[in-house]
Amino acid sequence: MAYSGYLMRIGTGDNAFTITGSKYIQFATYEVVRKVQDLDPYRDANGVLHRNALSNIPLTVKFDLMPSLSNVKLKEFLQGIQNNYTNELERKVVATVYVPEIDDYVTQDMYMAEPEIKIQRIDTNTNTLYYEPVEIKFIGY
Repeated sequence: MAYSGYLMRIGTGDNAFTITGSKYIQFATYEVVRKVQDLDPYRDANGVLHRNALSNIPLTVKFDLMPSLSNVKLKEFLQGIQNNYTNELERKVVATVYVPEIDDYVTQDMYMAEPEIKIQRIDTNTNTLYYEPVEIKFIGY
């Protein structure tokens, strides 16, 4: 299955939150890495690496939100994710992620790393906050 019009879907069913790259995020910052894991790799006496690659390949997904996103839009974005937590304390979700390396989607349990949110400016006339681009990162289990 190739690209199907979205970058990431958080959750399943009718309440899933879909991230397309046209509303909240700077799509040029979208990055997915497949983290191949090894169990007890070693180098032999000739310096040859021997790997025991594991079948579980967790993903790391990161992207930046749009610059000057308002507090209303940021809340809307984060609420879409929070509404789909399977474990709120861990910030755990089921995510379906487009992986450019394989031109396909992978679904796995992930958690959202702590976003670091910095205020860019405050509009005191409308009581609106605007933020610097926020990096959002999801890490697979």
